[in-house]
Amino acid sequence: MFKFAFIINLPGESPGSFSRIYETKESLSRVLATGSDEMTRETVKKLAEEGYELVNFCGDFDDEMTKRYYEAAEGTIEMRHADYFPKEMEKLEASSSLKEYGIIIIARGTEETYKIKMKSPDCNVNVCFVKDIDSAKTAACQLVADGIDFIELCSWFDKEKTEVVIEAIGGKVPVGSCGKIN
Repeated sequence: MFKFAFIINLPGESPGSFSRIYETKESLSRVLATGSDEMTRETVKKLAEEGYELVNFCGDFDDEMTKRYYEAAEGTIEMRHADYFPKEMEKLEASSSLKEYGIIIIARGTEETYKIKMKSPDCNVNVCFVKDIDSAKTAACQLVADGIDFIELCSWFDKEKTEVVIEAIGGKVPVGSCGKIN
């Protein structure tokens, strides 16, 4: 079974207070929040011990931080953080609110889109687990219709797939990706 985690930087939260799991016959996906650098290091160590194969981080994390967490997990987990095309970063930086956050994750074994909503005082996180690019485009359009402020995609979304999602929503909100886009 493929084990994947998406970690969000959310001060005041922890994996104990802000975590959800979506499981299929083929994969286990966990979305969770950490509120500090130390908490994130400890979390990735634990994920490594539990056999996770891939960790994605939200856009609050950078290359240096991701490298430190990779080392903390002793290089046993592939790790990537969300990044933005320059135009998307401009839109993100110009946003008046980042309270409504959307995440789209390709999860092995998913047949129908599965949605999770997690709320906190600082950020409401809407996660869509999808099976392919078509369902990702549909999920992105629905997130925008629901008033999301920005979207981040799991590392399955390379440059071309990220561009397809941006086009599907007409560029209405900033979109970042944990996939290789630059």
